[in-house]
Amino acid sequence: MNEWSLPGYVTLRELGRGGFGRVVLARHEASGTHVAIKYLTVTDERFRTEFREEARILRGLDDPNVVRLFEYVEGSQGAAIVMEAIDGVSLRALLDEGGTLEPEAALAVLKGSLLGLWAAHDVGVVHRDYKPANVMVDGDGHSKLIDFGIAVRSGVAGQIIGTPAYMAPEQWAGAPASPSTDVYAATCVFFECVMGRKPYPGDTTEALRAQHTSGEIPADQAPPPIQALIYRGLAKDPADRPRSALKFAEELAMAAAAEYGPEWESNGWRRLAEAAAGLAALFPFAALVAGTTPGAAGHAGGAAAGKAAAAGKAGAVGKAGAAGKAAAGGKAAAAGGRGALTKVLGTNAGMKAAAIATGVVVAGSVTTAAIVLSQPKKTKTAAAAPIRVELASYNRPVAGLDLSDARYAHVSGVRDAAVQRKIDQGLFAPLDWAITAMQKASAQHQPPCTKPTVLRARPEVGMSGPRLASVQYALPITFCAPLDFQMPRVNATVDLRTGKALTADDVFRPETLTSSGLATLLKRVTPHVTDQGLYQVCVQPPMRREDFFPGAPVFSSQPHPARVSAFFTAKGMVLSWSHVGSECPYYGITLAYSEVRDLLTPQIAAALPA
Repeated sequence: MNEWSLPGYVTLRELGRGGFGRVVLARHEASGTHVAIKYLTVTDERFRTEFREEARILRGLDDPNVVRLFEYVEGSQGAAIVMEAIDGVSLRALLDEGGTLEPEAALAVLKGSLLGLWAAHDVGVVHRDYKPANVMVDGDGHSKLIDFGIAVRSGVAGQIIGTPAYMAPEQWAGAPASPSTDVYAATCVFFECVMGRKPYPGDTTEALRAQHTSGEIPADQAPPPIQALIYRGLAKDPADRPRSALKFAEELAMAAAAEYGPEWESNGWRRLAEAAAGLAALFPFAALVAGTTPGAAGHAGGAAAGKAAAAGKAGAVGKAGAAGKAAAGGKAAAAGGRGALTKVLGTNAGMKAAAIATGVVVAGSVTTAAIVLSQPKKTKTAAAAPIRVELASYNRPVAGLDLSDARYAHVSGVRDAAVQRKIDQGLFAPLDWAITAMQKASAQHQPPCTKPTVLRARPEVGMSGPRLASVQYALPITFCAPLDFQMPRVNATVDLRTGKALTADDVFRPETLTSSGLATLLKRVTPHVTDQGLYQVCVQPPMRREDFFPGAPVFSSQPHPARVSAFFTAKGMVLSWSHVGSECPYYGITLAYSEVRDLLTPQIAAALPA
């Protein structure tokens, strides 16, 4: 085999090998970042086309629940995909080791996967092979999707392909791929996480086909709090399933919060992290540090394979990954048009040759989790887990309001519960104000409203660590009666160390908020103005100090949000103007941090990107 390697990367060890290429753990020389590189070394143009397509799909996905693509390289020697190195093990390994997951942990995995799938669906891609081996759980308990090697555009019909234990009824019929196909597979995996077995126990392809297409949905075998989710997700007719992976994630979050409390997700992550820690010896990087052979640690071969690898036994990649199945069956499947990742690493002969005879291609990789990597394990400290800013659906009923399309920002991973509560209160404050204001306005309207006011909330997360979290809320409404009225956009920024919701005094130097300081700020804004009319209406120069602080209540007893505020993003500070009513719904100017750093407090300036 041609053992070429990408310039600029140092290969640390090989993690998997097949007839079409190999996967290695490598270090990027310039940054020191550890990555996983999948090399395709054959010249077959069909394989290279599929490999290129997988890279294209990953390039279009930028979501924390999906493995990230760093680089795709193609040349005369072959092609390579450089991906993020995940510090963890596969969900398959966790299930093989522990049998089941606690409901909160299973719900956390399902939610993360649904959000990752939704990110793919949002760009028109259906995964088609969601299964435990394609879900990775890192050391903090968070999950990521991998292996889009057989993904297709939504609506594309073709060969019956997938992993039979998780294939939706329409998939067996060769119908066009759709997001509902992935929702079904995710629900199958969720059932397996909770029950310790797949929803349908068929041991032949034909048995599985019959059970998935016409068998009774086994929801009543699951704990009562999650039965409704299983009925919805495993519905035979795609139209009876949730209309999107995002909608299903929202339904899941509401059910989980109602049954297990508001901390269900962070509790689930903690339990997943504990389970992953029990398999720390299987992490490929840990094995590298110990001088052992990691083999296929974390892949579909499960705990037995990992233990063999941790013990330094040779050949774990080739032997354990197949879970004791005959390699010949896998080679037969390799000719059936599987994804490029499977071709690089070899095949999972999880089903017998009967699968080929019935036209079903069994997709998957012996060493799917060869891209599951880890940094050297560090001793846990008070700041071990990263803080994550996430969005959730508001699910509490409020008289007179329809909040079914309202979302809000919250955090996880804060070790101090009191600080986390303060952060969440600060990030929720814009929606809290809007709910109170609209509820009072609706209740006082004359004549009385005959339908609820629809309050939507569209939070956009800007900076999300390590010291600041900044969120901007758009708050579109449909009032209960005809009204020429719009809600303002509202910004919220909090200190992630203390939980303090930051005011203009915390953000700007005292001299910046003086007349001369504001004139300087306005002078730096002026070159970026693109809409003079809106600028004059919203900015109303000169700026005044009082514009940066909450004003007199308009609809409720709560002060009205500041007319001018800062929203911090990776690209710069967005200075935002937004007034109550229709006068100035929103106007924003982005200033590079180099333009405003001297106007900000030293504490804020130090927390911003260079």
